[in-house]
Amino acid sequence: MTPFPNLTLDSVVAATSRQLSAQLGAEAVIMALADGVYYGLNETGALIWDLLRTPRAVRDIVAVVVENYDAAEAAVAGDVLRLLGELAARGLIDVRD
Repeated sequence: MTPFPNLTLDSVVAATSRQLSAQLGAEAVIMALADGVYYGLNETGALIWDLLRTPRAVRDIVAVVVENYDAAEAAVAGDVLRLLGELAARGLIDVRD
């Protein structure tokens, strides 16, 4: 179960302006401006974070990850929803239905 239960494949998500982020090699680091906490993302997470620069449907993010990593769509969808749920719970992304 995702920590943000209203998040679905049809949700539109985007990074908020309440954060600062940078690429560090293949990874990304994000600082939440509300609490000053830093979050690190691995290579796959960094790809997803880069996609969040513009609003897009979760299903479109899943499709990009599947294409880039030649992975099973069902597994990727679960992992993407989980990551996005965590980012939403921390106030790093906005979610629209």
